[in-house]
Amino acid sequence: MFSPSAIQRQRFQKVVLIFLFLLLSVALIITWNTPATGYESSIYRSTPLILWVSLIASVIVGIALVVVAIAKNELDRSSLWKIGFLLIFLSYAVCLALFIIRGYYMWCMTGDPAHHIGWIKEILGMGHTPTSVIYPATHIYLSEIIFITDLDLVFLHKIVPLVFGLLCILFMYVFARALFSKPAEALLAGIISCSLAFGYYLNLTPNGLANLFLPLALFLVVKYLQHKAWPWAVALSAVVLLYPVFHPVPTVFLGMVFLTLWIPPILPEVIKALHEKKIGDFNFNRLDLRSMLPFLVLLLIWFIFWISLFSIWDWTVKSMYRTICLEQEPSAMLDLVNQISYAQGYGYNVIEQVIRRLWAPIILFVLSVISLPLLWGNFSQGRHDERLFAFYGPLGVVALVMPALYLFNLAFGPLRLMFYISMLGTIFAAYFFAYLLTGERKGSGLQRSSLKTTFVILVIASLFLGGVLNLYPSPYNLTQSYQTTQSEVAGMAYIYEYRDTDIPLSGITIAPGRFAHALLTPEERAIQNLPMYLEDQDRIAPWHFGYDRYASISSVYNEETDLAITQRDKLIYVDYFPDMAQYRFTDQDFEQLAGDPGINFLYSNGGFGLWKVTVMT
Repeated sequence: MFSPSAIQRQRFQKVVLIFLFLLLSVALIITWNTPATGYESSIYRSTPLILWVSLIASVIVGIALVVVAIAKNELDRSSLWKIGFLLIFLSYAVCLALFIIRGYYMWCMTGDPAHHIGWIKEILGMGHTPTSVIYPATHIYLSEIIFITDLDLVFLHKIVPLVFGLLCILFMYVFARALFSKPAEALLAGIISCSLAFGYYLNLTPNGLANLFLPLALFLVVKYLQHKAWPWAVALSAVVLLYPVFHPVPTVFLGMVFLTLWIPPILPEVIKALHEKKIGDFNFNRLDLRSMLPFLVLLLIWFIFWISLFSIWDWTVKSMYRTICLEQEPSAMLDLVNQISYAQGYGYNVIEQVIRRLWAPIILFVLSVISLPLLWGNFSQGRHDERLFAFYGPLGVVALVMPALYLFNLAFGPLRLMFYISMLGTIFAAYFFAYLLTGERKGSGLQRSSLKTTFVILVIASLFLGGVLNLYPSPYNLTQSYQTTQSEVAGMAYIYEYRDTDIPLSGITIAPGRFAHALLTPEERAIQNLPMYLEDQDRIAPWHFGYDRYASISSVYNEETDLAITQRDKLIYVDYFPDMAQYRFTDQDFEQLAGDPGINFLYSNGGFGLWKVTVMT
């Protein structure tokens, strides 16, 4: 029976939950009714404050309800924690969908999603996959969805990452449930997964979607190792065949999982054998290795066969050979050092930016390291949590490989592996938190138990805060917003339709090659012959448009040039890098450009303008 104090506590919790659901509903209505009217440097600043208040309050209360229920062993006696978890999940979903709720027309058309949209259109138009696409699974499936449902690709490129982001929480929960013996640990893994710590949530990219799908693959790995049954083997084989055509990076990680899962469980015995000087008698032929070997061989053969069909394989092998044997290839480390020096030269604190951008992965990795001695001791005493302990194998390999990749110049950045540290770190953090909340329940005093509960709540809440602040590019992380306005799309479409292809195109941030992939056919792109980015052909407009040296921009260019300026260009050095405006562009530069007699106005739609720069003779 419940005591009077417990009944009153539950009544108070119900009132708080009802209030938060109402507050979140009102906040969503207000946010829906205040859509973006142009380019926004920060979605955080432009979104009504009531939504952020409701989201943060909902997450904190939801975390508190779940954590307290676990600490007090009330998961079976009370159902309010379920409402708390629902509140966390809804807040997570709202954060992912916020740019859709705010009415953003498109997302990241200056990046990879533009290419993927173009490839999907090519599949729909030609009936087959372009030969240059090395990861066609995403494009084929989306083409089939469009062909069957006739849904708009502009809508799909925003909604598909959202759906995968929501499914990722389900996949993480079932993965954790397969690893843990207690529901509390899986539940903690679920709420940590809602902290937006993984990244790759918003962009329509095969790498991002494959990452968000990966927890399901790991769930199948664990289930097969537990049961050794053919239904799990068939399902896992299907995933193994899928991933090489999904994306190479998560495929490599999956190979690391197959290769290293058997290593941590034998480490205590290896250390003991070394101590007793009997390592020669040690048997390395373990069941997990034999179980994973067929899948590793299948993945390796299929992956190498597939990737070797494309030029990127030849380029990667040659690049690694030149780096290792000839020492002639520039490395990612050199680029990183140059970027750090460049940022510090303009007064930016690099360490502060690293903490801001990688707060959640850093915390999860630290918690994973703290959990290691706990799991080691638990496993050594009676082989408890063997499957969980085994995942220190892939975590350790990723932690070693990621810095090593900075020595090479590969087609992907080493930080792409940070997703896997966050994903596995979530599992180990859940184990650590469960240990704090329940591991010493009998011997803990009330005050000590309350401190542990408070600590867990604060850490998970800080993970969510760090995750949500990095979910969207903004001045907080010194990254330009990926919002693509309808005026930008219309402006680029105007350029492609009416520009003289013999006249070069200049600007500040426009990506003519990216937009061309999203808007044009391959034949039309060949006619336009535009670079992916303006810097690829040194076509970026000169700093201050040359007004620091000349009276007119026409004195800067040596040939007639089209100049495209967007609303984004005018805000970069106002909102993102105000300290650099004196070196790059100021408001006065754009005002002087508007009255410059050396340019002729061609087109404007409010968020995009096009001028023709004449040459002074």
